[in-house]
Amino acid sequence: MQKTKILLGIIATLVIAFIGFRIFQQEVIADYIRPIILPLVTLYYIIEGYNRKSYFFLFLAVYAFADLFGFFNQMAEESELVDSLMYFGCNTLYILAYIFLIMEVYQSMNLSKILSRFLVHIVILFLLDIYCVILVSEVAIKSENLVTIYDHIIEIAYNSVIMIMLTVTLINYLYRDSKKAMNLLLGALCIVFSEVFQVAYFYVSEINVLSIAYSVLLVVAFTFFYIQVKMSYGNNEVTLSSPPIEEAKA
Repeated sequence: MQKTKILLGIIATLVIAFIGFRIFQQEVIADYIRPIILPLVTLYYIIEGYNRKSYFFLFLAVYAFADLFGFFNQMAEESELVDSLMYFGCNTLYILAYIFLIMEVYQSMNLSKILSRFLVHIVILFLLDIYCVILVSEVAIKSENLVTIYDHIIEIAYNSVIMIMLTVTLINYLYRDSKKAMNLLLGALCIVFSEVFQVAYFYVSEINVLSIAYSVLLVVAFTFFYIQVKMSYGNNEVTLSSPPIEEAKA
C-alpha cells in the first residue's frame, strides 16, 4: 500500500512538472519527462493487481512503449533517418494502442442489438468520421511536412483510428448508459480534442497555448481512462436488454 502511494505521488509530480514545463516553454525538459509517465502508470496498474490479460492493459503497455521513443526527440531533430523511424514507429504503435482500446470497449457490446437500435446513428457518425478525418488530414498534408505517400497513409490511418475510437465509445455509452461507459467516452473526447490541438500546433502555428491544451487534455483523457478501470458495467445500468420501466413494474 505504501509503495503504491509513493508511486502515485511520483506520477502526480511528474504530470504537474510536465505541464508546468510546457507552460514555461521548456519543451526539451517536458519531452524528457513525458516518456516516464505512462510506463509508471502501467507499473501502477500492475501493482494494483488489475487484469493484465485485458485489452486495456495492452493499450497502456503499447502506448507507454511508444512514449519511450520520446527520449530520442533530440536525435530526431538532427537526423532525418531517426526522425522518419520515430514518425512511423511511434504512430504505428499509437495506432495499435488505440485499436486495443477499441477492442476493450467493443468486447462488451452486443453488435446485433446495437445495429438494430442505432443503425441510423452509426451511419451518421460514420459519415462525420470520414469528414473529420479528411479535414484534419488535409491540414497536415497541406503543411508540406508530410512528403511521401507513406506519410499521408500513416496520418490518415492515425486520424481514422482516433475517430473510430470516439464513435465506438459513444455508441457504447448509448448502449450502456453507465458511469464506466461515460468515462470511456469522456476520455475519447479528450483524446480527439488533444489531437486537434496537436495538429494545429505542429502544422499550423507553434503557439504555446496549443501545446499546453494538447498536454492537459491528454492527461485528463488518461485520468478518465484510469478511473473506468475501477468500475464495472453494473446491474443498474440501462442497456438494450433491460426491460422498460413499465414492463418491470408489471
